[in-house]
Amino acid sequence: MKLKSLLALACLLASLRCAAAGEPPLVFAYNLFPPWKTMDAHGEPQGPYTELMREVARRAKLRLAFLPCPLARCLQYMRQGKADVVIGVKNTAGRREFIDFIDPSFATGSRLALYQRSDDPRPLHSYRQLYPFLIGVVEGVRYQDEFDGDLRLRREPAPSLDSNFRKLKAGRIDALIADERQTAELAADAEFHRHVKRAPLLLYSPEPRRIGLAIHSQRYTHKRRIARALRSMLQDGTVARLLAQAQKPQS
Repeated sequence: MKLKSLLALACLLASLRCAAAGEPPLVFAYNLFPPWKTMDAHGEPQGPYTELMREVARRAKLRLAFLPCPLARCLQYMRQGKADVVIGVKNTAGRREFIDFIDPSFATGSRLALYQRSDDPRPLHSYRQLYPFLIGVVEGVRYQDEFDGDLRLRREPAPSLDSNFRKLKAGRIDALIADERQTAELAADAEFHRHVKRAPLLLYSPEPRRIGLAIHSQRYTHKRRIARALRSMLQDGTVARLLAQAQKPQS
């Protein structure tokens, strides 16, 4: 059995143990999003967003269970009410049909970096210079309103950011886009650092980050408890302390 399958099974077994203990847990649809949502070698979810959600659940007196899934499947679970909560997922009109992005927000918008192959001489200083490029994106991810809605851009979807870095290295795409912190970690990896370079162009998504609660979830009645717990964490500095674990990379 593959490692990812073993990790997913471990989290699902943990979920079943929680359910057996009494009240059904708050099921966290858990897509990996390094460095904020990761798993260690033992399959234990970790990272700042993970710890933030654990603390929210603790203060709201709710037990938390993790359901690992790629983003597109996580969103489907939320739509079906099979999962209860997501965190850090971009708020869009389509997603608001089945997810309630509750107040307060816990973080400001994000900076989006672009990478090219290190031997690509084409300039990428302005948005318009993106048009000749085939740009790697991750399936299901929303980046920025202008970028997402621009029909002149050519996009090539992949299941993960790692896949896009490999495609860029192999010359199958011309550029990739992702969160600045996430791309910095992968670009520094020995597999990629000599083959890719960061482009000068930087895009910004102003949408604040929120916890999302599935509208069709049986735990939707806990919305006020979750919002109250998060508000208390913002007021006492817990959120700032947890998010500081993922320091912003140098430009």
